[in-house]
Amino acid sequence: MTSENEFVRRLARRFPVRQPVEVGIGDDGAVLRCSTDERTVIVTDMLLDGVHFELREIDVRLAGRKAIAVNLSDLAAMACLPTAAFVSIAVPKGMSAAHDRFLDDLYSGIEELTREYDFCLAGGDTNTWHGPFAINVCLTGRPMRNRPVLRSGARVGDSLFVTGPLGGSLRLGRHLIFSPAFEAAQWLVDHAQVNAMMDISDGLSMDLHRMMAASHAGAILNAHQIPIHDDVSASLSDEQRLHCALADGEDFELLLSVPAVDAVSLRSHALQAGLMFYEIGTVVEGNAIRLCDEQGHLHPLTVSGWEHQL
Repeated sequence: MTSENEFVRRLARRFPVRQPVEVGIGDDGAVLRCSTDERTVIVTDMLLDGVHFELREIDVRLAGRKAIAVNLSDLAAMACLPTAAFVSIAVPKGMSAAHDRFLDDLYSGIEELTREYDFCLAGGDTNTWHGPFAINVCLTGRPMRNRPVLRSGARVGDSLFVTGPLGGSLRLGRHLIFSPAFEAAQWLVDHAQVNAMMDISDGLSMDLHRMMAASHAGAILNAHQIPIHDDVSASLSDEQRLHCALADGEDFELLLSVPAVDAVSLRSHALQAGLMFYEIGTVVEGNAIRLCDEQGHLHPLTVSGWEHQL
């Protein structure tokens, strides 16, 4: 089997960018240059019943909401605001008489976020098939500042931050109700030099490896500084709880890289604005990703988290 990461790398080599595409396969979204000063960012994600949610167990509104929210999180990670959504669904054949109610509720969950973040549903497609319910969302967006923030700009010496505690998102359903980090992203681009940013969808370990590979750098994480969410069971050992923070995924917090000289002021000024940023490590030379324990010993950080096998 081929890992999702390797498949994406192969596609990026096979399909190099050409104008008007400035950023293609490999970031949270693609960047199209519309004019000298204008850029459009496009993100997309497909969600499946039985993989990303269980329709037997949840309100279908939450499935519609999550399908939009994960794409909004990708836009926030690139410091972009949404402009339009395109939603395509595959509905199982033979669905019960509740079919119309199902669709109404699904799109109610979508509508909730279009209203909250002021963008419109502009199109899509509808099909039926003999498989489980599937929904694909494509969102367009515009940068909050002149250019989107990419995952490839981390520099040696930068400090690494996350915007919130990690782990346990599936345990109590936080992955269905999270709010995309637009407020944090807007504050960051207004008050700090953000060299790289991405959202944590597949786990901090997995996504940090992706950011450092894109930036051609390595990193050291400080184990005792990684914030662990209260949703991670307190009955687990410290080592198990840390693993949850590193590998559970579906947190949809932001992982970012800023110059070290800005780290102290970023934390203090953010607190005044009611925001929390957690410093978790440093960008270093080379390509190794390592974890520093409380005794100061460095250990290779295994790539762990959610990854599709193709």
